[in-house]
Parts: sequence; C-alpha cells; structure tokens
Amino acid sequence: MKILLVEDNEDIREGLTDLLESEGYSVAGSGTAEDGLALLRRESFQLVITDYMLPGENGGWLLEQAAREQRLHGMGAMMITAHPRVRPPDGVRLMHKPLDIDDFLRVVGESLTCLRATG
Repeated sequence: MKILLVEDNEDIREGLTDLLESEGYSVAGSGTAEDGLALLRRESFQLVITDYMLPGENGGWLLEQAAREQRLHGMGAMMITAHPRVRPPDGVRLMHKPLDIDDFLRVVGESLTCLRATG
C-alpha cells in the first residue's frame, strides 16, 4: 500500500514516514499542497494524508483540486490539523493534532481496509 504524506514540518513528516514504513506501508512525502498535487499527477497511491495548514495552498485545496482532476478515484484521504474549526471535504477523515499514534494507525488501517472492501 502506497501513501502520499503532505506535511510541511519536516520533523513531523519524517516521524510519520518512519512510523508508517515500520507498519509496512510505502510512503512518498511532500512539504506543500502544490508538490503533493504534482505527485498525485505522476504516481498512484492508495491513501493521501495531508496537513491542513501548509505554505501556499492548504490541504483542503489539495484534496479538492485532486478530486476535480479525478485523481482521488479509488483512493482514501485523511486530513490532520491543529485547528479546531477545520471542515474537511466530503469523504475525508479528519484527525486533530497532537496525534495519538495508536488512533492514527487505526484510522490509516481502517481507511485502507474500506478501500480494499469497496475496490
């Protein structure tokens, strides 16, 4: 299973990449919504995990733009944020920072299991 992780904080991105890879996932990382969208245009993923607050465009923009371009078809999507009033796009799981690692991994697993069940 291949995951796109879009997070501008390099320490968080590296930590989550290490965590996800230790669970057997393949992870591609990006620091901006624009770079994340470029990766979605070039590669196939089963799940996109994006932070909401990013330099330039935000994670909501990334997911909405990718959906408009039909890049999210057959793919799960999660958004993480520290902001209390963020509303994710339809069908996107929202998790609040600070992340509980066990809950995070559970939601990642559920997202991918649901994807396999419907795919």
